Amino acid sequence: MPDPAARFAQLADEYETRKLTATALVEGWDWYTWPGLDLRPLHFERDLRKPGRRLDTRPPLDRDVLRIGFDAQGRVAVVEEYSGFLNGTRHRETFFHHGDEVVEAAHFDTDGPIHLHEYRFEDGLMRTAAMVARRGSGRESYVYTDGRISRVEISHSGGPPAVLVAEHDDRGLLRLVRIWGRESQVRYARPPAGFDLEAACRAIEDMAVALIPDAAARLTVDAPVACLALSYDRPTQLVIDISAATADERAELASIEARAAWSPADFEASTGIDLGDTEPSRLVQQELALLDADDDDVAAGSEIGRRLWCGVAARLNVRDWSATLPVTDDFVVYAVDLELVDLERNLTACLPPNQLTKFRNQHEL
Repeated sequence: MPDPAARFAQLADEYETRKLTATALVEGWDWYTWPGLDLRPLHFERDLRKPGRRLDTRPPLDRDVLRIGFDAQGRVAVVEEYSGFLNGTRHRETFFHHGDEVVEAAHFDTDGPIHLHEYRFEDGLMRTAAMVARRGSGRESYVYTDGRISRVEISHSGGPPAVLVAEHDDRGLLRLVRIWGRESQVRYARPPAGFDLEAACRAIEDMAVALIPDAAARLTVDAPVACLALSYDRPTQLVIDISAATADERAELASIEARAAWSPADFEASTGIDLGDTEPSRLVQQELALLDADDDDVAAGSEIGRRLWCGVAARLNVRDWSATLPVTDDFVVYAVDLELVDLERNLTACLPPNQLTKFRNQHEL
């Protein structure tokens, strides 16, 4: 793409022309789940995502959804993005121009152009993608082996160059590794034959039950602990913060706002553990993320992760803590997300019924 910055600057004046030209080519429209479709090789796989799936009808207005217009040759001509947060309002559009082995994709929102991509093809395979956006530019080059993508060379302004190396067998993608400098990271690896996600999750649970007490014992507290919160940002990541609060600390927080007494982000004593470094744990994280990517209505992977952490808390609630940490008589362990969205249903799963009833009577939820 010659002079990307200058080309992007022209884009603001091209919205109407691109919209009219691309829309005129549309022969049919279909609804798709987020994130829709993308022409770039390994675009979704590198981030453990999957292309959107076609829908028979538009979903409720509170769901993110795309409407994609296809031309007479079945190529994407227009993509319209509708926001569930904005009650189904269309807030972004992408217009495609298909030339002679060159495709341009111009992406706009209500403030103007977001990015311009130029894809160059040879013998039907994308060879390069040049990209310029509001805050930078980048380029990708694609290498194929026996007609299948095997290498992606990536350079973006402000970041180090990187390479994606893909391995395939007769069943498809086997392994995807990202390399930058002397560092490397497995982005995807097909689970071995016989891999059992449920059994792997039980092993993670066992590991967490063994590690959390030792981590909690290192917390600095000045009085017996009333509660231990296992908090997560995303339950699929297998990274947990362990936060403790005394009865006085919880009472002080509750005097400000009732739910603050359950908010680990407001507790003073905190530590954390990361269970994602081992190969079994990495596979669990991967498969949970892919389960989330499978269904836009129910985040199945996140639900499995949430139940995993609740299972850990439930087992820790029947543990004898006397030799580990000074605790109050009504000490509890619970798992919760940082925004407390899962609080009430998690407490039901984490606490024994008699203890849950007692807490519902004594503490406002």
